[in-house]
Amino acid sequence: MKEITNIAAFVKYNREKLKLTQERLAEMAGVGIHFIRDLEQGRSALRLDKVNQVLNMFGHQLATTTNKIDPYKLWFSYLGQPVKITQKGNQEFYGFLIKEIRDSKSEIVAWRLVPNPDAIEWQKKPNDDLTTVIQHADIIGIELQKR
Repeated sequence: MKEITNIAAFVKYNREKLKLTQERLAEMAGVGIHFIRDLEQGRSALRLDKVNQVLNMFGHQLATTTNKIDPYKLWFSYLGQPVKITQKGNQEFYGFLIKEIRDSKSEIVAWRLVPNPDAIEWQKKPNDDLTTVIQHADIIGIELQKR
């Protein structure tokens, strides 16, 4: 099984946000459809020049960064899922991530979470008063809740 990488999640998220098909993104980036599929599925051996061609479509390129939780991987892997989030200071939150919060540059800066005790009530009638906002920069760990 292939692991979804930060880049795979980022590409799929931005492609879907722009309402592009894989075929259209491949055409626009000048790569083949199989390359886009492999990229979004997390294939580990891809040509970096072609990866950059695709990333350039979203105004990005490959670069070294600090080791922190990538918001696009979090969006791809955990949105709508029951999670345990650990924040700086080891504060833990249990609940469902329901939405990303963006800044003026459209970067993900926080998350709206429905705590477990309020999840059933929120499902019946979504209400922001039942949610908690968690700053992305404060997240030091995230995992699916054990069932």
